[in-house]
Amino acid sequence: METPAPLQPDEKATTLTTLSQLLVSIEESTAVLRESIKKQLSSSSDDLDFSEIAASTLHLQFHSDASVALHASKLRVACERLAQVVTPPRHLVFEAAGSFYITAALDITVKSDIATIIHTHSSQSGAEGVPVDVLAQESKLDSDLLARLIRHLAVFGIFKEISLNTFANTAASSTLIDNPEFRAHLDLIMHEGRAAIPFFPEIVSKRYSDAVPPPSAFFLYSNGQLFYDWLHSPSQTDRNANFNIAMRGMAHTEGLAFLPAGKSVPPFSDYPFHALPADKLIVDVGGGIGSLPTILLPSLPDHSFIIQDLEPVVNQAVEGASLSMKLWMDQGRIRFLVQDCFTPQPSELDGAVFILKNMIHNYPDSRALAILSNLCKTNPYKLLVIDRLVIPQLKSDNNQSLTVPHGGTGSQRAATFYDLVMASLHGGKNRTLEDWRKLLEQGGFKLEKIYPLRASTGQAVIEASCS
Repeated sequence: METPAPLQPDEKATTLTTLSQLLVSIEESTAVLRESIKKQLSSSSDDLDFSEIAASTLHLQFHSDASVALHASKLRVACERLAQVVTPPRHLVFEAAGSFYITAALDITVKSDIATIIHTHSSQSGAEGVPVDVLAQESKLDSDLLARLIRHLAVFGIFKEISLNTFANTAASSTLIDNPEFRAHLDLIMHEGRAAIPFFPEIVSKRYSDAVPPPSAFFLYSNGQLFYDWLHSPSQTDRNANFNIAMRGMAHTEGLAFLPAGKSVPPFSDYPFHALPADKLIVDVGGGIGSLPTILLPSLPDHSFIIQDLEPVVNQAVEGASLSMKLWMDQGRIRFLVQDCFTPQPSELDGAVFILKNMIHNYPDSRALAILSNLCKTNPYKLLVIDRLVIPQLKSDNNQSLTVPHGGTGSQRAATFYDLVMASLHGGKNRTLEDWRKLLEQGGFKLEKIYPLRASTGQAVIEASCS
C-alpha cells in the first residue's frame, strides 16, 4: 500500500488561515444570535408581528428577523466547514458511505410514529424520557434494534438518549409529532427516492453511452413510466394520495411561511407580494392542491389566484378542498384550471403574474424551455420562480466563501441532495445562478432579482420579466 505524502508547510498554513477565518465568522454570528435571544426574552408575546408569529409557530428562534436568520445560516455553514477541517479525511468519506443507515433508521421511526409515542407517554408520566421497552411494545418492534436505531439518529440531533436506553424528543424529532404532512413529505423522499436510487449508477452510465438515454433512474425502476405517469396510474392511488399530502408538508419545510406580505420585505416577508397590482391575476402553474395560495391569500385580500394542474390533480384538489379553500372558491378568489404546462396558455391570462413553484426542477433544460416559452408568449407582468439555488462550494483565494450571492448564506446539504432527487426521479435538476440566468434567457426572460427564503433548504424567489 502506498504511503500518503506528509502534510507540507503550505498546507498547514492554509489550514491555520481557514481555522482563523471560520472562528472569526462563528464568533460574529454567535454574538448576533445571542443578542436576538436576549431581545426575545425581554419582549412581550402580546405584540408579535407577522414574522415573529410565523417563526414562533414553526419553532424557529432566529428567523423572525431576516438579518438574524442570515447569521444563523452563516453560523451553520461555518460550523459544517469547521467540522470538515478537524475530522480525519478518511472518516469523512467512511461516514458518507454509510449515510443510508440514517435514512433506514428514520424511515422505521417515522412509520412507527416513535416521536408521537414518546410525546404521549412523556405527557402522561411527566417524565422527559421513555424507556425503549415501552417504545418497542407500543410500536411492536424489537427493543434492542430499536434502541440502536434511535441512538444512531440521536447522533444527528434527532431524538436524544437521556439515560441508557431511555429516549426523549428533541426539537428535530418533535416536528414529527402528529404531523402527517411532514411525514408524507419524508415518506416521498424515502420511498420513491430509495426505489430509484439503485438504478442511479446505470443512468449515469447510459447518459454517457446511449444515443437516446432513459430520462431518469425512476424510469428504469418503473419499467418505462415517467414519474407523474406512474404516480397517476390506477395502481398507485395510495402513493398519489401521499404525494398530495407531501406537497402541503413541503410548503412548511421549504420556508414558504415567510412569503406572505408584510409592511416591507425583510424583516417581515421574503417577497413583496403585496406590491403586485391587485388587478393582475396570479397564476400558480402546476400548483397542485393550492398550498401556496393557502399561505398567501390571508394577507392579500384584494388579489385572486388561478391554480393550474392536470385533471386528476385538479379533481383531487376540488374534492378535498378545506373550508377556507371552499370559501375562497365561492368568493372567486381561487379558481382551479386544468392546464398542461407544455401547451399554450389561455389568452385570458395574458399579462398575468405567473408562478413556477418547485416545478422547473422536475425537468431537463429542453422541457423547462418549453414551459418558459409558453409563458413568455402571454407577455406576463412578472414571472416568479420559487425554487432552489445551488451554490457551488468554490474555493476563493483565501478560504471558501461563507456568503452566497444576493445576500443569502446557507448550507448546501439539502440543495445538492435534492438535486440528486430530481435527477433520479425526473431527470431534472436544481440549478446554479448561472444555470437559471441562461435558462431564463433562452426562454425569453431576463433575470431581475433574487430573493432568498430565510428558512428554506436553499430556496429563493427568482424574479424575471420578458426580455
